[in-house]
Amino acid sequence: MVKYEFGAVLFAVILIVGLANFSLSPPLAQSQIVVAQTQTAPVYCVYQQVFLVVKVQVNPETTQASSSLDVVIKVEYLDGSPVTLDPELGTFLLLGPEGYSYLYQMVSLTPTGTPGEYRTSVTLPSDIPDGTYKLYCVHCTLADDAANFAPNSDISSDETVIANDSSIVVIGPATATTTAPPPTGLISPSLLAGLAILVLLVLLLVALLLRSRKKKK
Repeated sequence: MVKYEFGAVLFAVILIVGLANFSLSPPLAQSQIVVAQTQTAPVYCVYQQVFLVVKVQVNPETTQASSSLDVVIKVEYLDGSPVTLDPELGTFLLLGPEGYSYLYQMVSLTPTGTPGEYRTSVTLPSDIPDGTYKLYCVHCTLADDAANFAPNSDISSDETVIANDSSIVVIGPATATTTAPPPTGLISPSLLAGLAILVLLVLLLVALLLRSRKKKK
């Protein structure tokens, strides 16, 4: 009989511990990237020879309003050969939560030294809301010396052929690294719950021992 009672007590203690841990755990926050659609239909540029934007990379990937973004794009013809842009200009669109958009029109592009790769720097507006944004290279704003224009649609890192590029940037206040405060002498809620459970367990065990002794007499 004592064996069954001890098992019931143990089950009750486990249940209490589980409920205490659940109540003390903070709720999980759910995050979701919200990016507006740039086009409802494809736009076909003027070209004799098609070329593609195969890379759109933004750095840093986490920053603040009024800061600068380094943007790198890479352009190639269908056969994989690099494109030489002429003029060295491009237009970029930054899209974010709730349909926010900001256009960087005809900004200068500088060759990086890698064939077909170009770099530019753009400045974020001072009043841009915090959130997650995505940068697009705008359709038909790149050209080569043969008057071929590209891309046929707004291109972000989601549509490029290079898998590890990223044109997503998170804008928000800098998060300071926090350290645990020194002990203040007060009992934390988790420690208090643990002590309460321990006291309850001891009381139940004492009650079982007293009950078993009475039965033996």
